[in-house]
Amino acid sequence: MKYKLSFFAILTSLLVLSCSDSNNEAGKNFDLAITYLGTEDVLQTLQGYTIESERDEYIMGQGPEPGKGMMLLPAPSTRVSHQLDSQSIKIDLITTLAARAGGYITREINTLLLGDAGYLSEDDAMGIVKERDRILTSDKAAANIKTERLLNPHLLLKEVLNNPSLLVSHTVANNAQRGWRFKRSEVMPVTIDRLRQTGLRTLIATQEWVNDSSKKKFYPKMINKAVINPNWLKDWQDKTSINETDYGQFSIKDKLHPITFFINRETGMIDKLTTMEWDVVYGDIEIEVKFDDWKIFEGIPYPMIVRMSQGGAPRWEVRRTNIAVNPSFSKETFIPPAGLEYKHDKEAANRGWEISQTMRMFTLSGAYRPKINAVEIKEGVHYLSALPIDGVYTMVVEQDNGVVVIEPGMNDLKGEEIIKWIGVNIPNKPITHIISSHHHNDHGAGIRPYVAEGAAIVAHETATEFYKTQINRPKSSIVIDALDRKPSNGTEKIIGISPDEFFTISDSVRTVVVYPVFNGHVEDMVVAFLPNENLLYAADLYISGVARDKRSGTVRGPNVVPYHSAISLNETIKQFDIPADNLLGSHDKDIVSYQDLIDYITD
Repeated sequence: MKYKLSFFAILTSLLVLSCSDSNNEAGKNFDLAITYLGTEDVLQTLQGYTIESERDEYIMGQGPEPGKGMMLLPAPSTRVSHQLDSQSIKIDLITTLAARAGGYITREINTLLLGDAGYLSEDDAMGIVKERDRILTSDKAAANIKTERLLNPHLLLKEVLNNPSLLVSHTVANNAQRGWRFKRSEVMPVTIDRLRQTGLRTLIATQEWVNDSSKKKFYPKMINKAVINPNWLKDWQDKTSINETDYGQFSIKDKLHPITFFINRETGMIDKLTTMEWDVVYGDIEIEVKFDDWKIFEGIPYPMIVRMSQGGAPRWEVRRTNIAVNPSFSKETFIPPAGLEYKHDKEAANRGWEISQTMRMFTLSGAYRPKINAVEIKEGVHYLSALPIDGVYTMVVEQDNGVVVIEPGMNDLKGEEIIKWIGVNIPNKPITHIISSHHHNDHGAGIRPYVAEGAAIVAHETATEFYKTQINRPKSSIVIDALDRKPSNGTEKIIGISPDEFFTISDSVRTVVVYPVFNGHVEDMVVAFLPNENLLYAADLYISGVARDKRSGTVRGPNVVPYHSAISLNETIKQFDIPADNLLGSHDKDIVSYQDLIDYITD
C-alpha cells in the first residue's frame, strides 16, 4: 500500500527505534502496523472521530440451562463520538425492546465518558432505577472505556507513540495461560426476546437442541422458537480464528494484561488482538478482537466489521456504516447532565477494568465493593441490597445455630461484604447454606465467597455441575478472590433438589423450605419459603413486576397475557400446597400478597 511519508511518520519511527532495537521483532512489527495506518495522513493527525454502527451483543450465561446458552440482544443503532485530546467519549444507542404493556418501544441510551468520569441518561425499562440522568459508578465507566479501546486499535497504537516504553515482546506477554474456552454445547441455545403479548420467551436453537429439549419439562413453556444452522458457532469461529504463527506480533503493556497484536507480515494490516481478563463464573478468560473489511476515511484505514469473542464465544459484532474522521463537535456534545457530581472510586474502576465484559453484560450489577443496606422485614429475616443499587436483593435468615443466605447475586465483593455484615450483626453463627434461585449471572455467579466460608450450596439438581465448575476452576492469575485465597479441599457440599421434591433446612426458630419450579425462564429455578413467617422468596418469577405494577397502578392490557413465570409460580404454590401469603422478588424490595399475584394472572 502506497503512502506519503511525513515528518510525523519519521518521528514515529525514531520513537519506536528508541525503545527497541531495529532488529527487534516487536519493534519492526509495530513499525509496520503504523505504516499501514499512516496512509496519506499519519496516525498522529487523528484527533477525534464519529463512528456509526449496528452492534449485536451476546450475553453468556443467560440461556435456559445452567452453563449453557447465550442471550442475543437485537442490533441497536450506535453512534460513538470520541474527542481524543480531552478523553471524551459519547455513546448514543437506540434500540427496540418489548414493552411491559405489550408491543415494542424504542429506547435511547446515552453514555458519556469524560476521563475517568461516567454519566448515563436513559429511560429505565425495568422500573428499577427511576432517575433518567445518573452517575455511572466507576466500575461501569471503566468497563465502557476499556471496551472502546479494544474495538479501536488506533487508540492503542497512539498510546505507544506517546509512550514507547509500553511496547513489549509478544513472547513476554503470552507466557500466561489463555484462560477458559467454551465448548460448543455450552454456547447454545440463544434466547433473544420475551413476547409481552404471549408472555413467552423466543428461543433460537439448533434442531439438535430442540430434539433433546423435548425430554425436559420446562421446555413446553418456550413455545416460540426458531431453528438455526447447527454450525453457527463454527461459522463464527471460522470468521474470528487465525493461525497466529502466520502473523507478525507485538504486544503493549496494559493495566491488567498485555494486549497482543497480530498483523499481516506484508502490509502491516491489523488482523486481530488478544488480551486476558477475569470472569465471575469462569475466572481467567481470553478476549479476542478480529478486524475485517478495512476501508479508508480521510487517509486512515478503519475496520468496518469488528468481532469480539470471550473464551471463544461471541461477545460483540459491530457492523460500521459510516466513520467521520476529525469532525467538528458542538460544545454540547460532551456536557454532562446538570446537577450531577462524579466521584471517582479507584478500587471500583480497577475492578471494572478487570471484569469489563461481565460489567457490560450486566449493567445493574456492579463489580465494586459495595456498602450493604439491610432492612429487617420480619424478625430474624433481613433483606439486603448493595449501594449503589445493583438490582438484586439478598435475603439473610437467622436460625438457631446458623445463618441461611438466599441469592448470592453476581458480585463476589458483594458476597464478601454480606459475610462481614453477618459477622457483625449475627455474630458467632456460621453461614450453613447459600441458596441460589437459578444460574443466571446476576443471581448465582457470586457463590464462591460463601463456599469459602464453608456454606453448602442449595440449588436445583440440574445446576449442580455448573456450580462444581464454578467453585473448582483453576486459580486466577488476574483476580484472587475469596476462594482462591482459601482454596477448595474438594469437600464442598452441593445439595441438588430434584424436580418433584423439596428440601427443608429445619430449625427450631426459623425453617427454610426450598421448592423447584417448572417454568419457561430457566430449567433450574427454585424458590425459598419461610413457613413461620409465611414469606416466599420468588426470585425472578415476576413478583418484582407485580410489585411495580401495584405501586404504579398499572393494569395488564386486555390483549396481553400474563408472564409464563407468574403462572408457573402459582402452579408451584398449588402443586406443593405452599401457604404463602407474602411474596418477595429478587429485583424489588416490596412485599406483595398472594392475592396480588392472582389478580395479575386472572383476566
